[in-house]
Amino acid sequence: MKTLIVSICALSVLGLAGCAPAPLTRADVDGKLVCNTDYMDQVERSARMHMAELHWVNCPKVQLKVVNS
Repeated sequence: MKTLIVSICALSVLGLAGCAPAPLTRADVDGKLVCNTDYMDQVERSARMHMAELHWVNCPKVQLKVVNS
């Protein structure tokens, strides 16, 4: 019984590992436009500090660049 449970768990783990997303490559990341969450955080903190109401219509975009290390 224990062998059956262990083998089922092992097969489940192997099955789920096959569903894992592939790691991002440099080509996937370089030049991609994403929301600038750091800038949005800064603006939202400033708005809270000045007790201002803030509504985002579009998020500010930043282009990702991969640097060689």
